[in-house]
Amino acid sequence: MSRNRYAVILLVVLTLTLWLAGRYVNRTTATLCNELQTACTLAETGQMPQAQQAYRAAADNAAQASKVLGMLVRRNLIDQMNQTLSLLPGCAKEENLTDLALETDRACCQLQQIQQSFFGSF
Repeated sequence: MSRNRYAVILLVVLTLTLWLAGRYVNRTTATLCNELQTACTLAETGQMPQAQQAYRAAADNAAQASKVLGMLVRRNLIDQMNQTLSLLPGCAKEENLTDLALETDRACCQLQQIQQSFFGSF
């Protein structure tokens, strides 16, 4: 009887850990995508210094989140996302608004790929 209890407890702990990891991936990717959309909106309204600052903040937040995300999803997806995010502050210029919007959408797609990479294996 004792073995069964340990097995149930272990199963509950593993399920809870997996659920918390999924919530972290969902919350992190959604937050980063919202930050990128906000930065893009700032750029489109002509607030370039604020947009550059918002893009830098999103890149910094992504770098921080990469430490944990690297344990949950494929590392090459995280590297691609970080590379794209590092380019965005430099692209936040008035003559590059179309490119900036496309790169922002690309970064959001990469965030969706990270999310799908985690949940695709279940």
